[in-house]
Amino acid sequence: MHGVVSVLEEPHYSQVSQLWAELKQRFGVGSPQATAVPHFSYHVAGDYQLEKLPAILAETAAATPPFTVKATGIGIFPGELPVLYIPVARSPELQALHQTLWLKLEAIAQESINYYAPNIWFPHITLGHSDITSANLGPIVTWLNNQLLDWDVRATNLTLLHDNGDLHVPLHRAMLEG
Repeated sequence: MHGVVSVLEEPHYSQVSQLWAELKQRFGVGSPQATAVPHFSYHVAGDYQLEKLPAILAETAAATPPFTVKATGIGIFPGELPVLYIPVARSPELQALHQTLWLKLEAIAQESINYYAPNIWFPHITLGHSDITSANLGPIVTWLNNQLLDWDVRATNLTLLHDNGDLHVPLHRAMLEG
C-alpha cells in the first residue's frame, strides 16, 4: 500500500514518535510498523502511476497554502485488532484539499482504499494498530486519556509514502505554498 499524506511537522512529529515509544515501553505494542512516519492520510492505494504523481503533488501544493487543523482526543476503529488514533477535525481547507487530491489521484491509482473516499473519509493520526487487542485496549486508552492530545497541527506538505516492502518511506514531497 502507498499513500498520499501530510507528514507532521515539529513539535507534533516528535510527540507522536514519543507516544509510539511509550506505548511500546508501557504496553509492549509497537509503533505502526508500516506507517513509521507520523502523518495523516488523504488517499491510499495499492499502487500509483509513479511517473505522474510528482506533478500532481507539485501542482496541488502550489495552489494550496499551508493551513492548521485541530487534532484532539482518542479514537478507536473497532475490530479484532482495533486501531487507536487521534481524530483530525475536517476544516474547510482540509476538506477542499482532500476533495481535489481524491479526484486527481483516483485517475492514476490502482486498488484505492475506499475508506479514504470523500463521503466516508475520517482523517486521523494513527497511534497503534496490528498488535492492540481487547486485552490491552482498556489500559492503553486509560493511559492515553491522561496525555495531552489537543493539538493545532500545521499542514505544510503533500508526501507520497511509498511501500518499499518493509516500511512506508517518503518518496516524493511537495510543500504547500499557494
